[in-house]
Amino acid sequence: MPDRWIFYSVVLLFLMGETAIISANVLSASEFDVQTLKRPVLQFVFFFAGLLFSFYIAKIDYKKLFKAKQVYLLVGVSLVSLFIVLVKKLISGKAVDRWLFGGSVQPLEFAKIAIIIFLSYYIVSKGSLRSIKTFSWAFFIVLLHAILLVLQPDKGGALFILLLSFSLVYVGGIPYKLYIPAVALVGFFSFFLLKNGYVSERLSAWIDPFADAEDTGYQIIQSLYALAKGGPFGVGIGKGIQKMGALPAADTDYIISIIGEEMGFLGVMMVVLLYALLVGRLFYYSVKVDEPFGKLLLFGIAMNFSLAFLWNLAMASNLLPPKGIALPFVSYGTSNLFASLIMIGLAQSVIRVWQR
Repeated sequence: MPDRWIFYSVVLLFLMGETAIISANVLSASEFDVQTLKRPVLQFVFFFAGLLFSFYIAKIDYKKLFKAKQVYLLVGVSLVSLFIVLVKKLISGKAVDRWLFGGSVQPLEFAKIAIIIFLSYYIVSKGSLRSIKTFSWAFFIVLLHAILLVLQPDKGGALFILLLSFSLVYVGGIPYKLYIPAVALVGFFSFFLLKNGYVSERLSAWIDPFADAEDTGYQIIQSLYALAKGGPFGVGIGKGIQKMGALPAADTDYIISIIGEEMGFLGVMMVVLLYALLVGRLFYYSVKVDEPFGKLLLFGIAMNFSLAFLWNLAMASNLLPPKGIALPFVSYGTSNLFASLIMIGLAQSVIRVWQR
């Protein structure tokens, strides 16, 4: 039987997010029209469709994924989709392009699923990653994803993939003699990601957002204003003002700031507690499940949600540099929402099979 607490936490997180999305799009509009309903309706439709798909996945035995052909097919589709985005970007001449079709279907979100399944399968099939040969192949697949993301460019997405992969690879057992070279390589790659262009500007804004309050530090300052204004109980749903143009990406990257302003510290803590419940249950089962493939799948899914949650909240409160990482189930974003529900379905499949 699937875990009901995971299901409850996902539904409640979605309802809190949907309320904030409606507030940011419908209640903040100067006049009502059909366009203002577009984002809330799309989010609801994709949640309902994703939930049904999640129930379907939960009924399938996850062990059917433990086949080289299926795993490498997923990896291939993930890499091809990222490559198509790159080709589309070069043909169109755009500076940035991260989507397959217009502004929808972001391959990064589904690449996370492919990476979790691949590393879980690969680690179990090889026993560990303690030999240089086995470690090198896993590292190559992950690095290929990261490079394609950097070329979009999506340096934050590449860094997220590397961190998620490192958590799984660490559990799989990095060869002791490769500790220093691996850390040096990751350090060099991170330095490359952070030293140039807009990332460097974001780092400067993070260190002192008020040094350039009208440009690079603007988003951070507006986010902090929203959180500060909310106080303990918030100004009331729909009554926040930061979403009315002052805070860019109000219903995506900075949705927790809108929740903080309108629902106050109480609303933010509700999100924190729901995530603690969701991630806590996933980690609990990753310890309890004794089948290695299922154990690693649960661990990878739990790490994905943990990293996204901590990154998003730290960014909104300026504990980390600003980078658009969605808050799963809460932020607006159909690709992220659907991919997150696929992960939940996969996790519930592992739990159901283990409890039989």
